[in-house]
Amino acid sequence: MKKIVIAGPVGSGKTTCAKQLAAHTGIPYYELDNLIWERHPTGDKPYSEEESVKQLQTILTNKSWIIEGTTTRDWIKPALDSADTIFLLLPPYPIRVYRILTRFFKQITNQEVAHYKPTIHLLKMMFIWNHHYEKKNIFELQALIDSSKNRIILLKKRKPIHCLKEIEKKEL
Repeated sequence: MKKIVIAGPVGSGKTTCAKQLAAHTGIPYYELDNLIWERHPTGDKPYSEEESVKQLQTILTNKSWIIEGTTTRDWIKPALDSADTIFLLLPPYPIRVYRILTRFFKQITNQEVAHYKPTIHLLKMMFIWNHHYEKKNIFELQALIDSSKNRIILLKKRKPIHCLKEIEKKEL
């Protein structure tokens, strides 16, 4: 496995899993949010879809990559089609809610660095996105990866360390 996509709702452990896999394998990881949002100290501004596609295409030219994110927009399909493995992280809903709250409090108390400005509005949106994932987004993702079903590994465990265990089973 040299090309990995990690998908799942907010608080599922995507970034943690990507960081662990990157450290274990030496493969660089990329956050989809950073392809969608141009980061500014005064607040994030969305890239045009064309710019997001351009950035993704640049990543996909590399011989190995780990891409993690929540988006189910059509422009992500080339990454899903190119991936050797797609991890779909779906830990229990209460675990995700706990992680969202914990992350928010760590960020506002400067215990954890964020690529975005943690606000109450964003916290509220994370809860909405998390709730909608299993009601809507997962079906959109399934439609995008329909031809890739044999490359999907569904992980419903509570701890993100399981990504490493799955990689070790596959022997990179």
